[in-house]
Amino acid sequence: MRIIPVIDLMGGVVVRAVAGRRQEYRPILSPLVDSADPSHVAERLLAASGATELYVADLDAITMGNPVEPRVRDFLKAVGVGVLFDGGFRTAEVASSFAPPIRPVIASEAFGVPVRGFNRSAYSIDLRNGAAVSTTAATPLELAASAVAVGFETLIVLDLAQVGTDTGPGTLPLVHELRTRYPRLELIAGGGIRDRDDVTRLADAGADAVLVASALHAGRLRGCWASG
Repeated sequence: MRIIPVIDLMGGVVVRAVAGRRQEYRPILSPLVDSADPSHVAERLLAASGATELYVADLDAITMGNPVEPRVRDFLKAVGVGVLFDGGFRTAEVASSFAPPIRPVIASEAFGVPVRGFNRSAYSIDLRNGAAVSTTAATPLELAASAVAVGFETLIVLDLAQVGTDTGPGTLPLVHELRTRYPRLELIAGGGIRDRDDVTRLADAGADAVLVASALHAGRLRGCWASG
């Protein structure tokens, strides 16, 4: 099981994400780091978790459709580890402009039903209280089936309503169902992770990795698992 620390960017700084209420997000205040600067936060999260990869979401690009700013691109290049990056991608051309070790995340929230052409990308099934957040009326399982059919080898299951709430992962049944249907798929889950027990439960359900922010900042998962 891998832990992947999460960084949410808004206005060029790291913000604390809670329940997907993005209009309320504010620069992060953390006992782990005395700055909301992305480079400082990334350094501390990687050190605290032992991880060798990050998940980064550019909320300006996601919510407003803005191009990814040069300062965000510079941060992604300089961070020195592999990055799963959600930049609100709506075309394969824009996603392909990010070279390894940056791996684009194509999210249902911004894109809808997946299509071919997103090489190297992961597909994120975005949820809100279990229901798919998408430009279509497709269910989470229908989105997953479409993603697998067009060649995606990594699925992310992320419940936005649970992010930062410390309520525990509500995606366990979906993770278990996806693992049963697609045993060879890389499966990453996020939203509501509180502690080691939650990570273990997701591992038992079939997740290969978990996305975590709040539990790392609060010191509840330091050094428990390392990615790689």
